[in-house]
Amino acid sequence: MSNTYRRILFILYTLLFFLVTWLFGANLNYYNNGWDYVNPSAILPNSVQSNSSDLFTLYPFDADLDTLELTEEELQDVSNRQEAFVSYNASGPHRVCPEKYIIAKAQYGRHHNQMEEYMNIILWAERLNRTAVFGGFWVEGTLVHPAKIYNISEIAQRYCVITEDVLEEKLLASPFLENLTYTCYGTCLKRPPLTSLFERMQPQGKRVGVPGFIPWSRRNRILKEAFAIFRAQKADVIVIGGQYAFLLHHGLLHHAAIYSLLQPSPFVRKKVDEFLNYYFSSGNQYIAIHKRHRESSCKKELVEKMPNFREYTHLSPQREKQPLAHCNISIPYLDALHTSLGLKLFSFPLFVAHDGQDKNAVRELAMRGARMYDKDYYPHFEDCEYGLCALAVDYFLLVEGEYFSGNVISSVTQNVCFARLGKGKACHGMEPGIIRLLAHDVLQPFKRY
Repeated sequence: MSNTYRRILFILYTLLFFLVTWLFGANLNYYNNGWDYVNPSAILPNSVQSNSSDLFTLYPFDADLDTLELTEEELQDVSNRQEAFVSYNASGPHRVCPEKYIIAKAQYGRHHNQMEEYMNIILWAERLNRTAVFGGFWVEGTLVHPAKIYNISEIAQRYCVITEDVLEEKLLASPFLENLTYTCYGTCLKRPPLTSLFERMQPQGKRVGVPGFIPWSRRNRILKEAFAIFRAQKADVIVIGGQYAFLLHHGLLHHAAIYSLLQPSPFVRKKVDEFLNYYFSSGNQYIAIHKRHRESSCKKELVEKMPNFREYTHLSPQREKQPLAHCNISIPYLDALHTSLGLKLFSFPLFVAHDGQDKNAVRELAMRGARMYDKDYYPHFEDCEYGLCALAVDYFLLVEGEYFSGNVISSVTQNVCFARLGKGKACHGMEPGIIRLLAHDVLQPFKRY
């Protein structure tokens, strides 16, 4: 009897084990390959759909609705901004840059978040009657000088901005260094050369504080209050937190004007040209795709921001699937996007910049002819420290393509789109109102885009 009982228990435990294993596999398959509303793009990579109506149901692309480009009037506005030059000494022929400075503690997020912080603070320096300071990029606790990756000389001809080493030269050359003042909103920068400079300068007296963190729902009110505080500040140097700099948007045309002036460093330019010559003999005749997953935070952020998108853009309920699909750009997704643009997937040259979080899809794309600046798929790949040069090569290849699409809430996608718009190019497969809303000038009332 006991042996029979043991056999029954063994059979039951075995069945239970197989049931749990099957349920786990089914659940994993659902989240990776299911196509519910939260994950509309998840279809097995090999199952490219031939039925265009089915694809449109999953990916409601419409080139007439989701292509963003500036109007002739807007392009003229951008051109006018780029023709306004500045001078760094009083005898210059143009607007003289102030000898009061603003620095962003650009450690909020990764590389392109930090890029936004610097670009935003350059734009806002004019409003604050200050000269912006373009610092380095923080990666794994190390500061990388921007000149290794970018050339900001064209920006510096039109906007009041200097690098940290130039600021050090200017302050050390002043006979009044010990009388100069500084103040920090949030923690002060503790890195050379600023630490030693601040030790010799005078901290500003009592000041009004600003919140340490800005909730998304209260960002405009807090930023307006912070702007008034920053503008009233008399210190020679002020330092603001990275999140403030990140959220201080100035409007789409300002962003298009400044990002389109950003140039690659000589090394990055060389690698971009080599890649184009190797794969795309026709120059920029390719579609550029930015495949970004955002470490599984993509859908969560979209759900948080969707009420804003519904209220301030013309995104219809039927098309809300589209920004959610950006979180997992699959081959069927790309098929639908190409079809909407009158292109055929894998027949028109394709460049993909990716974040390495979906290796199976990347391998599938490479096998079908997609080109990538990636050590596994490009024989002449070269990089610099922390992968920053490869990231910059990707960025400029995305900017230079004939077509471009990406993840609308990714900083890389947004920065690429700003640069393209300023160069008279378009951005595709993304709700135009969302891009305009995310760049909205925080001092202006919201409007529907």
